Amino acid sequence: MGYVITAIVLIVVIYSIYKVIRYGKLPSNNYTPFDDLTEGKADKDD
Repeated sequence: MGYVITAIVLIVVIYSIYKVIRYGKLPSNNYTPFDDLTEGKADKDD
């Protein structure tokens, strides 16, 4: 069972690296929910 979980994790990591290399960009890191938490914003504040 441990081998199955390890294989799944490795497949996900390899696929993610493949997508980054293939498309040449990383996902946007401009927004994180932590930013809103530290500024005290709520959904209704938009």
